[in-house]
Amino acid sequence: MRVISAEEWQVLSFFEVKPKLQDKDVPWPYNDFLFEIDRGDVSLSCAIAPAYRDVRLILKRGSDKLYELNATGVEDVKYEDRNGVEILEIILSAREQIRLKVKPRIEINHRANTEP
Repeated sequence: MRVISAEEWQVLSFFEVKPKLQDKDVPWPYNDFLFEIDRGDVSLSCAIAPAYRDVRLILKRGSDKLYELNATGVEDVKYEDRNGVEILEIILSAREQIRLKVKPRIEINHRANTEP
């Protein structure tokens, strides 16, 4: 089974919150981890199942949902630290990626390339 490239410590560093676990006794990468963060009136819920390569994102402003992603079997999830700027990249396919930042504010950059 191929798991995501991002390691547990990297994802914990990225979100800086203790995740909620689907199963309390199941370790990384076989569990489902839910990270929830708030930045002012904007909140992000991100669930990652590393072994299954499933990712769920929900971005809200107050109670209004702004963005939702439910992706199963993504190509990969990678962590980058570029001079103190942490990025979580969700690679949906060779042509579609999401770059997520949460510090100092939540940013989602969803990129798709239609060129072959």
